[in-house]
Amino acid sequence: MLRGFRLPAGLKGLENMADNLSADTLQLQIGNLEEKIARLERERELGLQMLGMVSDGLMIVDRGGKIAYINAGMEKITGYAKDEMIGGDYADPRWKIRCVSEQGVEDDPVFGWILQAGRPLAEKACVMDLDDGRKKSFSIDAAPLVDPSGSIIAIAALIRDVTEQSRLSEEHQEMKDVYRRLTQYADEAILRVWPDGRISYQNEAAEKILGFSLEDYLSDSSLALRVFHKNFVRDWMRVVGDVSSGKDVLKNIVAECTARDGRTVIMEFTAIAVRDPDGRLLYFELLGRDVTVRRYMEAELAKAQKLESIGLLAGGIAHDFNNILTSVFGSLALAKMDVSPGSSVYERLTAAEEHCVRAKNLTRKLLAYSRGGSPLRRTASIASVLREAVGFTLSGKNIRCAYDLPDDLWAAQIDEGQMHQVVHSLVTNAVEAMPQGGVIEVGAANVSLRDREIPPLAAGNYIRWYVRDHGVGISPDHLKKLFDPYFTTKQMGSIKGMGLGLAICYTIVKSHEGMIFVESTPGEGTTFTVYVPASNGDKQEDKPAPERVAGTAGGHRVLLVDDEQILLDVTGSMLKHLGYDVATATSHEDALNLYGGAMRAGRPFSLIIMDLTMRGDEGGETAIRRWLAAYPGVKALISSGYMNDPVIEEYWKYGFVGAMVKPYSLHELKNTLEKILAGKNN
Repeated sequence: MLRGFRLPAGLKGLENMADNLSADTLQLQIGNLEEKIARLERERELGLQMLGMVSDGLMIVDRGGKIAYINAGMEKITGYAKDEMIGGDYADPRWKIRCVSEQGVEDDPVFGWILQAGRPLAEKACVMDLDDGRKKSFSIDAAPLVDPSGSIIAIAALIRDVTEQSRLSEEHQEMKDVYRRLTQYADEAILRVWPDGRISYQNEAAEKILGFSLEDYLSDSSLALRVFHKNFVRDWMRVVGDVSSGKDVLKNIVAECTARDGRTVIMEFTAIAVRDPDGRLLYFELLGRDVTVRRYMEAELAKAQKLESIGLLAGGIAHDFNNILTSVFGSLALAKMDVSPGSSVYERLTAAEEHCVRAKNLTRKLLAYSRGGSPLRRTASIASVLREAVGFTLSGKNIRCAYDLPDDLWAAQIDEGQMHQVVHSLVTNAVEAMPQGGVIEVGAANVSLRDREIPPLAAGNYIRWYVRDHGVGISPDHLKKLFDPYFTTKQMGSIKGMGLGLAICYTIVKSHEGMIFVESTPGEGTTFTVYVPASNGDKQEDKPAPERVAGTAGGHRVLLVDDEQILLDVTGSMLKHLGYDVATATSHEDALNLYGGAMRAGRPFSLIIMDLTMRGDEGGETAIRRWLAAYPGVKALISSGYMNDPVIEEYWKYGFVGAMVKPYSLHELKNTLEKILAGKNN
């Protein structure tokens, strides 16, 4: 920076001195003075040469505002030669310098301010509008030049061209602004983390996901360790080590985080190392996504695949087991025909039949808890489903149930497995609402609805059942979203759930042409009410089999097709006992030949009973198409131990006239065949 200085004293006074000096002395003084003047001139020329070599611009302006001197650097900056500028006005529009302040560009030049204030200026930001339209940015150091009396005689300014630096600075600021906007409004969480784990920046997404502000992290140095679990801290040390060894990007860093509201949030991060020009690690930029739902869905998919496998296994076991039970059931029924009622043998056979029924129910439950998908409906007792599912769910809990299930409840066409799932979910919610224990209420009633009485339910007969707890209740705001997927008031991502249970319940009930409603009062409890259509308004009863079943076949012929010889023997005996003329076949090909032969002989079969699955043979739905193509009027009944197979549930769609689920009693066999042969639906 230039400083003010005083010019050498003038030569005025030498005349006064000359009168008192001798000629020799005077001559000597004049010689010395000429030598000093010559030296000063050489120093001046040397100084001007040195100033001319300065790359920055140098300009000296006298008090009158005229340019007294510029160097080569100033020529280069302005594009004007010395001859054009020296002697010209410093305020000439061609090279006028204007100051920059917080208010913007000012017209008042630097020189006017120095003349008024009498003080130097350091690193003043200025601009110059050149004649060719260019705008130059400068940093100016300027100082007044004063004479021995202290009066300002000129102003010297060192002008540094910072146009490129300003452009780069503006671009840098623009990039910073762009980065800030991109990070601030990005959907992914972005955090700046130092190697020691301190968080110095986060965007809105990070705050929204986890609930903590940047001020929270800055004011509490240990907060990050509490937010990010120990496994992430361990992984973080690995990240720092990997980056230290030269890696700049590390992907798929999974962290379990505890949000402000206590939720467990699973985050998946990509860590990007930011280094200084020498390659030393400064900090990390973490780009993270909330993958809680995705991880849960992956877990649910794996669970679903596992359950599907279990369901397939259970179905196979149930089929084979039911085939065995069918032969046992039939053998017991036939054996009872040969002994007197009231005898000890008869009582033991009856007890064995009861055990077979229990075994049949066991396979049904096994399948009910292992399958999902579209409902496969059959007539069932809602009361039985409620008692079984509630008992199963409350097992080992400090909750008891008060039932209100009247004896005259209508039957319903339901998928028992899916309805078990609904009851289980609702009861589980009730249990969680009463952590201290208590009593839940489960009840049901028959209702007949008029059209639009309870939208969107159609007019008709329904069974209305409910699950009521006396727990914490649900707020009105939460009630509106209770059946939305992934909405939950519990700890999301934990064992408490993901907000899918009630959504699944809603879907299941809707698929049954029913509806589910919820009422709740905070602090008092919650009631879930479910409507499912009744089955023709009939009461569901478990009718005991008669002591003896008389045959009423009336000469009908039946063709029995099964790949299990013992089933052919036992079921054939049951049919013969009922008075039917029976023929058997172990394959569909043999059965077709028998059927065709009987037609040609004028002794056609009234009915075919075929197994759904035959080892080494085509399935029942394929076989029936061949039968109908060859004999359009054929009547075929499908039978299987796969109680949840769609062919069994909707047999008419495949061309069958009826269906029976193994095992079946002699009484069930008799009633089913009589209905079919009488032209009634099974």
